[in-house]
Amino acid sequence: MRAAVLCLATVLVAGAVGCNSGGSKHVSTTRGRPSTNPYLASLAYARCLRAHGVPQPLPDKHGEFSLTRADEKRLRTVPRPQREAGMKACFHHISELNNDPLSERAHRRAIKVLLELKKCLRGFGYTVGRPMVRNMSFGRAMFGFDTAAGPSTPRLRRAQLVCEKRADMARRITGIINEDRRTHRGSGF
Repeated sequence: MRAAVLCLATVLVAGAVGCNSGGSKHVSTTRGRPSTNPYLASLAYARCLRAHGVPQPLPDKHGEFSLTRADEKRLRTVPRPQREAGMKACFHHISELNNDPLSERAHRRAIKVLLELKKCLRGFGYTVGRPMVRNMSFGRAMFGFDTAAGPSTPRLRRAQLVCEKRADMARRITGIINEDRRTHRGSGF
């Protein structure tokens, strides 16, 4: 079944580190030893993806990527095979970070956040399917619903934005991921 995802909060706690000296903006794509510093690794990952034609946003100071709707739209303009090839080519930059799949406990906690989002959307007159959390390749996870509220309209997008803010979704999901990766290093799903 194809998942209709309401909010693609694909979160990766890492990035990419460029091998740059001084103030140079040149990014080496050689496979030197990856950084264990989340910011530096994430920065190198983002720069590497950009060198491969994928408009990856830069990480925050903690090495986390938070995708805005505009970021998601830009990323979707790049064909999936190109994005996947870029991720494969650049993943080595973040290989020393915890990229384990989320645990069952993290899935359950994230589902609770999605249930709040679902309830809020119902208040705007929109019905979505069952909440889902899916581990993906390269340490990413997807959070959304198995069926969408309907075709994307300005009114629906506004309701989604309001509900995501009311549920404090981005902060809470990021917290769940961070806690899970700190406490379950190497245990997997």
